[in-house]
Amino acid sequence: MQYPVISEVEFHGDRLTTVREGGIDYVAMKPVVESIGLDWASQTVKLNKDREKYGCCDIAIPSRGGIQNMLCIPIRKLNGWLFSINPSRVKASIRGKLVEYQEECFAVLHDYWTKGVVINPRKQSIMEELNQACADMKHDKRIASMFGTGLNEWKGVKAGHVSKIRSLVNEANELISYVLAETGKGKITRT
Repeated sequence: MQYPVISEVEFHGDRLTTVREGGIDYVAMKPVVESIGLDWASQTVKLNKDREKYGCCDIAIPSRGGIQNMLCIPIRKLNGWLFSINPSRVKASIRGKLVEYQEECFAVLHDYWTKGVVINPRKQSIMEELNQACADMKHDKRIASMFGTGLNEWKGVKAGHVSKIRSLVNEANELISYVLAETGKGKITRT
């Protein structure tokens, strides 16, 4: 069985699971709901009640505990779900987090309509990523070149070292042969 492409997105300090299936980007709702501090059981009922409105679907996702069916909605509908929650009707302890999520969605929608473009401050632009990738490649090439030059130089000097060592070994063997010839095997020589 082929599973969808899964990744994690950091959003206001929370790790949220995203899934790409059938060319559509989805977000697993349980981590979103729990990171805000909302009750998962009541939000499951709400999402299932309006499955068509939110584009809900269950996606089989591998996890540490095995394959899990996760309730997901298309990411493009996440802001609609967020706006459906009234901050005055949630516990005061989680209100700030919910409002923080909603405020970012308001800003994104505003920038899209007024500027025609939205910039995610937590994500590098494609050009920044490209520049970083080029800098990384240049750095690695410099290191490889340095080691490559060292290896090529070693190949050149290694032959010289081997030749010199062989020459010295031959001279030593000749000297040993001469001494043995002059003194005979087993005789002690005085120096």
